[in-house]
Amino acid sequence: MKKQNIIFVSVLAVFILGLLGIRFWYDSKCVKFQDKNMELQTLYLLDNGRGRVLKTELPKIESFYVTKTDKRFTTLEDLKLFPNLSRLDLTYETGLMTEEEAAEFQKQRGGIPQMLSETLPELPNLKELDLTYFDYFENLDFLSECRQIEDFYIINNDIQDIQGLKDLTSLRFLDLNNNPFTDLSPLQQLPHLEAVNLSRVSVTNLDVLLQIPSLKLVIYEPKTKKDEGILQELENKGVTVYREYTKEFFLLVKQLKNKTESDITP
Repeated sequence: MKKQNIIFVSVLAVFILGLLGIRFWYDSKCVKFQDKNMELQTLYLLDNGRGRVLKTELPKIESFYVTKTDKRFTTLEDLKLFPNLSRLDLTYETGLMTEEEAAEFQKQRGGIPQMLSETLPELPNLKELDLTYFDYFENLDFLSECRQIEDFYIINNDIQDIQGLKDLTSLRFLDLNNNPFTDLSPLQQLPHLEAVNLSRVSVTNLDVLLQIPSLKLVIYEPKTKKDEGILQELENKGVTVYREYTKEFFLLVKQLKNKTESDITP
């Protein structure tokens, strides 16, 4: 009887060790996320049918976007795990939040710019950033080190100062639709800027756009005769100008990127 017990215990020990070995091996193949909501969103994007993300799956994430407004991130450090990440969309529709979600949202506002400033510069392949409806920012200083970004969308926000854009030397396409800033001077520092959407923006120095030789497309509703004169000068320089709000900026940018047509006709 004792011999049978010894054999049983031995077999059980081997079985348990085997399970632990398999678990250890599996864990070594899986990613450890710092933020649980980031892991859940990654699983959603991969749609792999498992409850864990394998390290071999990380290169598959080229575009990361948010699908649930109630799942806030406490850190963005996990984005560094994706070596091929080229597009990041952190859009939240704040207008659709419940009162409880809105209250929680307000608690987190202060730390978001710092998270972005610490993480975004460490994403070398990031080309497109969308913060539409994010509703966190009064300035764009958190972007000052993001020289890799080519497309930036921050619609319907509270931006009062765009100085943070002046060092984005790779920026080509910029959507600032519906923001309260008035000074365009930082745009003079962007040598590759091709398109800018200034719909529902009132600026005091529209003539800055005349100093950007790379410019091809402008959307702006003229507020004065001076504004209209500047837009006409831009057209004389070959820039396509839209004088009223349009939802088609993204499509116009795509057209510029693909170069499928030689002209863009309003």
